[in-house]
Amino acid sequence: MIRSRVPAAGGHSGAAPDAGRAGHTGRDDRTGRAVDAAVDAAVLLFAVWTVVYHLGLLLRPPTWALLACWLGVSAAAAAAWSLRRRRDGPGGGPLWPEPAEPRSPAPPRALALVAVLAGIVAGCCAGLQTSGAPWWCAWVFGLVSAAASAACLLLRRSPSGGPSAPDEPPAHEPSPREPLGQEPPARALAEPGEPGEPGGPDGAGTSASRWGTPLALATAAGFSVASLFIVNSDGDDAYFVSRSVATAALGRIPFKDAIFTSGATGPIAGEPPVSSIEVLAGSLARIAGVPAASFVYYVLLPVVTFIAVWAVWRLSRVWAPRRAAACFAVAAVYLLWSGLGPASLGSFHLLRMWQGKAVMVSALVPLLYVHLTRWAERRTRRDLVMLAACGVAAIGLTSSAAFVLPLAVGAAAVPLIASGRVRTGLAACAALAYPVAAGLVVTLQDHDTTVTGFVGDASDDFRWVLLHSAPGVLAGCALWLAPWTARRGVPALVGAGVAAVTTLLLVPGVLHLTADVTGAGQVLWRTMWIVPAPVLIGLLATARLPLPAGVHPGGRTVLGVAAAALPAAASAVTMIVGGTPLWSAENGSVVASRPSWKLPAEQVGTARAVVDLARTGGVVVMPQGYMRAVPLLTARVHAANPNTHYLRNLPVPARFVDDRRVLTAAVRRPGGWKPALADLEGALHRAGVVVACAHPRDLRGLALLEQAGLSGRRRVGQLVCLFAGQGPRTP
Repeated sequence: MIRSRVPAAGGHSGAAPDAGRAGHTGRDDRTGRAVDAAVDAAVLLFAVWTVVYHLGLLLRPPTWALLACWLGVSAAAAAAWSLRRRRDGPGGGPLWPEPAEPRSPAPPRALALVAVLAGIVAGCCAGLQTSGAPWWCAWVFGLVSAAASAACLLLRRSPSGGPSAPDEPPAHEPSPREPLGQEPPARALAEPGEPGEPGGPDGAGTSASRWGTPLALATAAGFSVASLFIVNSDGDDAYFVSRSVATAALGRIPFKDAIFTSGATGPIAGEPPVSSIEVLAGSLARIAGVPAASFVYYVLLPVVTFIAVWAVWRLSRVWAPRRAAACFAVAAVYLLWSGLGPASLGSFHLLRMWQGKAVMVSALVPLLYVHLTRWAERRTRRDLVMLAACGVAAIGLTSSAAFVLPLAVGAAAVPLIASGRVRTGLAACAALAYPVAAGLVVTLQDHDTTVTGFVGDASDDFRWVLLHSAPGVLAGCALWLAPWTARRGVPALVGAGVAAVTTLLLVPGVLHLTADVTGAGQVLWRTMWIVPAPVLIGLLATARLPLPAGVHPGGRTVLGVAAAALPAAASAVTMIVGGTPLWSAENGSVVASRPSWKLPAEQVGTARAVVDLARTGGVVVMPQGYMRAVPLLTARVHAANPNTHYLRNLPVPARFVDDRRVLTAAVRRPGGWKPALADLEGALHRAGVVVACAHPRDLRGLALLEQAGLSGRRRVGQLVCLFAGQGPRTP
């Protein structure tokens, strides 16, 4: 059975599980540590930038001053840290020892069996809900599994009077043996094979070192390159990329609306200005002299994609060091074939990584679990600093961190406290200090954080994020079996916490009650982001299966290889057959022939030509797909309605919204409803439209625009455009 073990201060746990073990030396190991350090440095630098940006919200300096301050503070912090390391040495022991707990009697084997079987039933019901499986089975059996798993973990303690046991035996030492065939279910799933077997300490550790780092580097590089070519447009770019565009154009933080007006209205409701990544991208683009959207899509996107893939590799190493390569490979397959819906973890990975919220769920959440695990096992000052930096960086990526991060940290801190590591668990909450403070400031300043729109129930949220059918079954089973498939000790405790928190969120009524209290109902489906599903599925797929007793040693080798390879291969095949590739047309994606903006090239080209003809400060009207490109191109002119959701949440009079809906309907498509001439004339005048375009086949729309007073019909790209009184802008 999985045992919750307390690392000994200064003992085996003094070396991080992902920092190198016996047999993990050599060039690959040095390369891996170097990339780890670079990723941690990136998190620290972005955390410093976020603090500087938030100070800039108060002082309102130009962006060049923010960048200069950021570089200065970062250099000073790096120098101070270097001096401290020279003084104290590179070791950095635990801040405090963890006391050994008396060993409790082992929980009944039946309890472990209940936890595993209930987890399988819950996962199957959750994944098959679209096929008629009752949802109550998912959360009821999920509660049973989470409770039984927690009981199994917390009923085991370190031996009294002796040093605390390590969370996992060193790679050069065998695991404590039990008679094969008599292993509890948890032990059979969680522990590697015996020494000398495939998957055992003598094999897996060396294999992970030999193949894991090159595999992770190649996969991360491949994802980064692919991100440049896959085009899957997203309407939220009208907000996120437009902030970068406005920052680059103005040289200052855009405090008010930059989508529909040049700051004439307040910010979008539900989007308090706490996220800093868009302003960073715009500031750097301004310094580099390149279009902000090009900087976002061609520089920021591949960098954060690489970091996100590497974060999956790091979490695989921390939670399953002896089968990390196989776990990571299955996780990558899951991400690539998780295109069943626009809210899936894969869609928020390769397809949307330039948005701060996607960076948080794809990169920062796995890194947070890495540093939570390291902190609980080592308790060094560096780990505590990294936890705090993750919290600051998360709020700099998205305001959703204000409710996602407390759930993720709580999933680790509460089990640690329950297992007797009270100081360690409470200190882990350092990751929450900055997000909670930022949320309080936003609330006290009366920012409107209400997000209007559809509020799904728990089954909807699971289906949107963790998917359905075969991928949903895999994700559900991986979630509730995480305490059994993760490495014994802290990873198993965190896995149990994630399963418990997620199960509570899936109980009917919980999310609706939270929506009523917070007003953030439409985005509460993001609470499912606390589940690191790709890694959990990798853990499940590479879990060790028990071997029968009395098998000849030669046969044990063959069976060991089969037991290690077949589940991983079966899981990968299941994902490929039952999933949808992210790059497929079925998922709304197009693979471009060259690096591209994340909109169809013909729409970008036509929108650019229309913008060039529009007079400064005016409004352009086009079919909505073309209007979506305008905020990505310029802050000089604006589209009437690039995104209806943001229009609905704009703090403006109802007339402002109605006018833009009338303008949108006039040119939406050749068929369908058209507004009355009087309504269109008023909307054109009040909105300040300077150019209006429609499809060439939309004869009714073009005639209506001409009747409303526009003239000078001409073909512009794929559209036909008409102009207000002074005609088109001349260069």
